[in-house]
Amino acid sequence: MRDANQFFHLLRAVLFALTVMQVASVEGQEAKVAEAGPQSFLSLAQNPGLSRDHLRIIIKPLSEPELGKVAEIWRGYLQANLEQIASQRVFSREAHNALLDASRSQRDALFDQQRSLEFGYRDILSEWKVKGADPAAIKPHDLYLKAALKVTVRSIDTQYLRRSVERWLASPEGGVQVIFKVVGIGVAVWLLLLWAGFSRWVAERLLTRASSPSRILKKFLLQLVYWVNFLIFGLVLLAFVGVNVTPFFAIFGGISFILGFALQQTIGNLASGLMMMVLKPFDTGDTVKVAGTSGQVDEMSVVSTRIRTADNQIITIPNSMIWGDVITNVSASEMRRVDLVFRIDYSDSASHAIEILEDMIKTNPLCLKDPAPQVFVGELADSSVNLYCRPWVKREDYWTVYWGLTGVVKERFDAEGISIPFPQQDVHFIAK
Repeated sequence: MRDANQFFHLLRAVLFALTVMQVASVEGQEAKVAEAGPQSFLSLAQNPGLSRDHLRIIIKPLSEPELGKVAEIWRGYLQANLEQIASQRVFSREAHNALLDASRSQRDALFDQQRSLEFGYRDILSEWKVKGADPAAIKPHDLYLKAALKVTVRSIDTQYLRRSVERWLASPEGGVQVIFKVVGIGVAVWLLLLWAGFSRWVAERLLTRASSPSRILKKFLLQLVYWVNFLIFGLVLLAFVGVNVTPFFAIFGGISFILGFALQQTIGNLASGLMMMVLKPFDTGDTVKVAGTSGQVDEMSVVSTRIRTADNQIITIPNSMIWGDVITNVSASEMRRVDLVFRIDYSDSASHAIEILEDMIKTNPLCLKDPAPQVFVGELADSSVNLYCRPWVKREDYWTVYWGLTGVVKERFDAEGISIPFPQQDVHFIAK
């Protein structure tokens, strides 16, 4: 109980921290927009120093003509920055080694500015297209952006890439943020697995107190509790980190609708499996006769049942076939009656043969005295007198007694002079 309380305190603290982080992020975005003051969004969108997230917020209310004006201005920014990059390339080729370090730092700043301008320019063009931009008007911008990207790629050297990677790894918004996200995802997955395992442990404790649930039903319920809690808690964590989980419900609804038509037979097996788990006509380890097959129930799922026959064959039967057929559970009772039939000749004494059978049952330690065994003449057949021998045994001793009595009765009858006849017919010829 102490471990459970500690777990709930830890879970509550983590969820509270995630909530605070999410609220702070939303308030930060609102504060950035509020700091803009009474300026129009059109003038704000012309600022090349805006962050990409801030720019996306600013250009949303702009109309199609306003976005066209902003695109023209940003193309000018992009062109001016490309001219500076070209000048730096010419300077770096003509400069002495002492000036190269200063030139590289300036080029790095220009390349960083170029990337920011290209991203912002692309976002403005995308929003312009959404607002219904004239294809003829936006085509020159698309071509210029593609050309600018090619120039940027050709101008970047390996040293800049290395320095960019180093800066990104050390940046709070780059590598550090990724590390925190990876650690956060790892902690979330660990909490997810811990919660699912804890819920299954609680369910297992509750099921042990229930009135003798079947092993099949217990296994199914534990798996159901585990995966349902895994799914629900996973959606909660996704919602806390800012992921919109509404589409997941639409996806689940669509998938269930499609599967309902495509897997009708499987759903029938599922319903039959649930009925068998609740009503418990048999359990794993029981010996049953179902769907023309007899054997021991090896494993059962919600859609099929696996039966192991006496010669160690594995037969998998759909649950709908089992539930729609007669189910004979041989292992339902602790005791079983062994039904044996012994045939003797008409010339032999039936009472003497019955005494022999009763004596053999009494001397067999596996045969029960209560209920009392029965030995009697059951049938006068064509070529034999059939004696029915019905001792009671424990369930696990059934085949031992069945095979044991069959073998020793033959030897005892031979010793007592009682013959076991074989089918025969007498043919009489009438002479004329």
